[in-house]
Amino acid sequence: MARHRALTGHLCAIAVILMWGLTFVSSKVLLADFTPVEILFDRFVVALLALLAIAPKALRFHGWRAEGYAALAGLFGITIYFVCENTALIYSSSANVSLIVSMAPLFVALLNLIIDRSTHLGWPFALGFLLAMSGVGVLTLGSLELSLNPLGDALALAAAVEWGLYSLCLVKLQRLGLGSVEITAKTFLYSLILTVPLMGGYELKWERLCDPTNALNLLFLGVLASSLCFFAWSHAVALIGSVRTNIYIYAIPVITAAGATLLIAEPITMHLILGAALALGGLALSQAGTRRKAG
Repeated sequence: MARHRALTGHLCAIAVILMWGLTFVSSKVLLADFTPVEILFDRFVVALLALLAIAPKALRFHGWRAEGYAALAGLFGITIYFVCENTALIYSSSANVSLIVSMAPLFVALLNLIIDRSTHLGWPFALGFLLAMSGVGVLTLGSLELSLNPLGDALALAAAVEWGLYSLCLVKLQRLGLGSVEITAKTFLYSLILTVPLMGGYELKWERLCDPTNALNLLFLGVLASSLCFFAWSHAVALIGSVRTNIYIYAIPVITAAGATLLIAEPITMHLILGAALALGGLALSQAGTRRKAG
């Protein structure tokens, strides 16, 4: 039974990463017609409606503590995270952004150690972190040579930190007894509420939404990459743990780079290759000294 649960968790994480690796490309396409906040709001309206169509009771009240953690999860993991990520894609390439965001497992482990105290970090973590940051530095230099704004890389790094905070809230919600569907629905609802203050200048662009390319990308982001993937990710965390699940984020840059090259003709540069080698090598090394504490 334990082996079956672990296998299910790993398969869920793999399926999610395959989808999430392409979201950077999909968002890049939508940014031609929509602002980052418009993409965020429209995407998660679609996501919440799709989820409630399947589980209409997912938003039932679970106590103020659970609601508080759900609000924080929506704030960190969706509202701030996707504003940073989508804005970063304006200034930098999708491959650059996805590679930097893939540093999220470092922050997941670090926040578990500092706040939740559920993880032990050894010396490989520190060395891996330095290697990963060196990779980000190489990417920033590459951005300057390509006339990309390093602000994009900084925003991508901020998104990685926000994902670490979201992962911590996710674990707290699971310990309070909420299921994956309930966590996902509540997180989406609070993220939409918290996005409203950022919506100055928001416009519901029906004509552009009806464009087949935009419509397909929005449905992909809302239904597959949000409703389905956030549910599956939450389920994977429940089965194999937050740190082990987030390790799969390492694969996102490879998927994104391949998708960006094939779908929107982004170039693969030597800075990207070197930055990827340093960042992903550092991420892998950091996990060699990371283990979950017993109990």
